[in-house]
Amino acid sequence: MNDAGACTGIRSQLGVYLTGAIAPDDRATVVRHLAACADCRAELAGLAALPALLRRPPVREAAQAFQGDDGTGDGAAGDEAGDEAGDGMAEDARPRRLARRVMRQRRRRRWLLAAGALVLATAAGIGWALHLAGPFASSNPPAPGSETTATVLRTRTIDGVTVLTNAAGYTLYWFGPDSAAKSACQASCARHWPPVTGPATWGPGVTGAIGAIVRPGGSLQATYDGHPLYTTTADTGPGQAKGNGVWSHGGEWHEVTVS
Repeated sequence: MNDAGACTGIRSQLGVYLTGAIAPDDRATVVRHLAACADCRAELAGLAALPALLRRPPVREAAQAFQGDDGTGDGAAGDEAGDEAGDGMAEDARPRRLARRVMRQRRRRRWLLAAGALVLATAAGIGWALHLAGPFASSNPPAPGSETTATVLRTRTIDGVTVLTNAAGYTLYWFGPDSAAKSACQASCARHWPPVTGPATWGPGVTGAIGAIVRPGGSLQATYDGHPLYTTTADTGPGQAKGNGVWSHGGEWHEVTVS
C-alpha cells in the first residue's frame, strides 16, 4: 500500500499496537495494512526492540558493568589501571578511578533506558490521540474488556527444569534456525508450532529480556533473550514439554529454560 495518508494514520497507531493497548477492529486494520506495506513493517520493526530496553535484569547489568571482552573483568577499567600504573600513580587511586568509570557507565545506561521509554511512550501517546481524532476512530467506543492485552510470561518446573510458560502453563519453545530478528517458522510450521503473540510482559520469576519481532503478515511475535517464542500442538495440557529436543520443519526445537 503506497497511500501516504494511510501510512501516516497507521504509523500513528504503531505505538499502541506494539504495547497491545489497541481496540480489536483497529488492530485488524493495522495488520491488514502491514501485510501490504513494507515501509510500515520496517517502522514497526524499529519500534519492536524498544520494550526490551525498558527492563534489564539487575544481575545481568551488574555483570556487564564489570565484565570485559575476555570475560575476566572490565576491559576499559583494566586499561586505565595499566595506564595509571605506567604513570606512577598511587595504587589507592585505582579503585576510585574504576568506581567513577562504573558510575559513568551506569548513568549512560540509565539515559539510554529513559530515552527508549520516552520514545515508546510518545509513540503510544500520539497513537492514542490521533486514534481518537483521526479517520480510524470508531463512532462507538469499544466494549469494556475488548482491548488486546499483553501475553504474560511465567515460569514452571517440569521434570526438574524451570522453563518459560504462557499464562496457562503451556511450555514455550525456541527454534534453532530462527534469528533474533526473524522467524524461520512459517505456513504449516506455524500451525504445529503457534507463535506466541506479542507484546509480552514479565510474570513472577521471569528476568530475561523481553521484546518482539514483526512476522511477514504484520503481526507481532514475542521474544525472550533474543529467541522468538512458540507453543506446540504436541502439548495437550499445561506442565508438558513434548516438543523439547524434537526435530521438526528443518530444525531442532528447545524448551526455553529460565535460570
